[in-house]
Amino acid sequence: MSASYRQFCPVAMAAEVLESRWTLLIVRELCLGSKHFNDIRKGVPKMSPTLLSKRLKELEWHGILKRVESPRGSRKTEYILTQAGDELFEVIHAIGSWGKRWIDMRHHLDSAEENLLIWDIRRNLRMESFPMNEAVLQIHITDAPKKTSNWWFVFNGKERPDVGYLDPSLDVDLYIETNLTSLTKVWLGEDSQTSETMANTFQLEGSQKLIETFESWFGSSKFASIPKLAIAS
Repeated sequence: MSASYRQFCPVAMAAEVLESRWTLLIVRELCLGSKHFNDIRKGVPKMSPTLLSKRLKELEWHGILKRVESPRGSRKTEYILTQAGDELFEVIHAIGSWGKRWIDMRHHLDSAEENLLIWDIRRNLRMESFPMNEAVLQIHITDAPKKTSNWWFVFNGKERPDVGYLDPSLDVDLYIETNLTSLTKVWLGEDSQTSETMANTFQLEGSQKLIETFESWFGSSKFASIPKLAIAS
């Protein structure tokens, strides 16, 4: 738990609960739909499982989430936001919007993580606009570590695709070759896919149908539409 500020101010009381390292990012994952421990971990890949478990218990103690058994007897635990937790969605969105609007992205692009980016892409795909029932997408990130430089998305119907960095040995319908900075900029709305393609840093090869409809189904970050504003010097 965070040390107490010993203030009656509601801002101070909320900060005591939410400002512990990783806590807001865990809440972000819950607000974005993650319910299981391993799914939450994908959104905070640098966090140890032990610390994640501790933070989840703290959030439960504060009444922000509750643990329930998954349906159909799977014996998995689900972490579900309470009414108090649901109200944090607007807080998370406001903080993210402020960060997108005012924080200089250049200082963070060099330290971006490909696995977190891929996970965010998966959950924001516009599946209702995906033009094929079954397909395989491969993203090759040229400057990522060899182990995690290739990611495969296996689409089967209208559900969200299975994603991983192990080659499924399936024919690829759409191949994307890019670098981590370009992919991040396109995803966050800092630059367009067309502009990065013209700069030869974002290349699409394969199914013409998937290429022509790419912008309709690939999606973008939930903060991509937030305009960047300059900070007065």
